[in-house]
Amino acid sequence: MRRSGREGGGVPPDFDNLPHAPDWRAALIQAREAARCGARTRSGCPCQGPAMPNGRCRMHGGSSTGARTPEGLARVRTATLAHGRRSAESIALRRQMRAAFVHLRDMVRATNTEMRKTDALHRAMLRRLGR
Repeated sequence: MRRSGREGGGVPPDFDNLPHAPDWRAALIQAREAARCGARTRSGCPCQGPAMPNGRCRMHGGSSTGARTPEGLARVRTATLAHGRRSAESIALRRQMRAAFVHLRDMVRATNTEMRKTDALHRAMLRRLGR
């Protein structure tokens, strides 16, 4: 009876002596018994991922909470921005533009009010002249 294309059935004779992970069953049991994340997933079920020391898995607990030291905070402030929408300069520019828009809107409303008054006077004058 032949098991493979090679003589001997394709299994090396010293297969039992190869270095495998020692005590893999204990490691598997330990992995199964690890605490679970428990965060609510989008499906509404608790996450079954193994928890890190902070109690959440790598997807729900994030490893970084941001810079805390003064040096780290300074480094974050000077880092290259992906966009400038939240920079102090952009915020100031948006405030200026908003103030200009409000001023322009008020001017248009005042002009429209004046135009209505002028138009009403013009119609009254035309009626008096009989036109």
